[in-house]
Amino acid sequence: AKADKKKQEEFLKQLKKLRESKGEKDPILYMDGVHPQHNTMLAYGWIKKGKDNIIKSNTGRQRININGALDAETHGVIVREDESINATSTIDLLKKVEAAYPEAGNIYVVCDNAKYYRSKLVTEFLETSKVELVFLPPYSPNLNLIERVWKFMKNKILYNQYYEKFNEFKEATLGFFENIEQYELELSTLLTNNFRVLDAVQS
Repeated sequence: AKADKKKQEEFLKQLKKLRESKGEKDPILYMDGVHPQHNTMLAYGWIKKGKDNIIKSNTGRQRININGALDAETHGVIVREDESINATSTIDLLKKVEAAYPEAGNIYVVCDNAKYYRSKLVTEFLETSKVELVFLPPYSPNLNLIERVWKFMKNKILYNQYYEKFNEFKEATLGFFENIEQYELELSTLLTNNFRVLDAVQS
């Protein structure tokens, strides 16, 4: 409801300039966190008329905290699982990103405006890092490419799936990222630089 079309359009212009002017070995990544909860996630499905499709559910409240960064060009995903996502875990992820691109002069990481991304700890880390954060306009998850990965993961692993034990749920979720190359064809058509600009409807 608070999306600003003009700000989103301006951001996409700046992003296009960055893609055109960055160094050949300098990647652009999209960073975000996701928090799958150990509960059955019901979604759409085809059910024969007159038949019931019963899906078990549980009352689990445990969740997995995953912080990730998606390479916009190669579609490689770097993830960390942490007890919580905060300034410290973000720095740990950015260190992992740096290690993955030893030949890069600059590493551009697109992210939202979460407080920990703008924290003093992260700011101090960036002073001596090759990483440069590129902040999205407020209320613009539609411009964060990694959001499509999270949705794709839920579709493949979580929707209409029952995991009796938390360990089974956790193993399936993290296993998606460990074996993400098996979805390369599907992700290549999903993770494009085509973005839909949203605008809040004024009443």
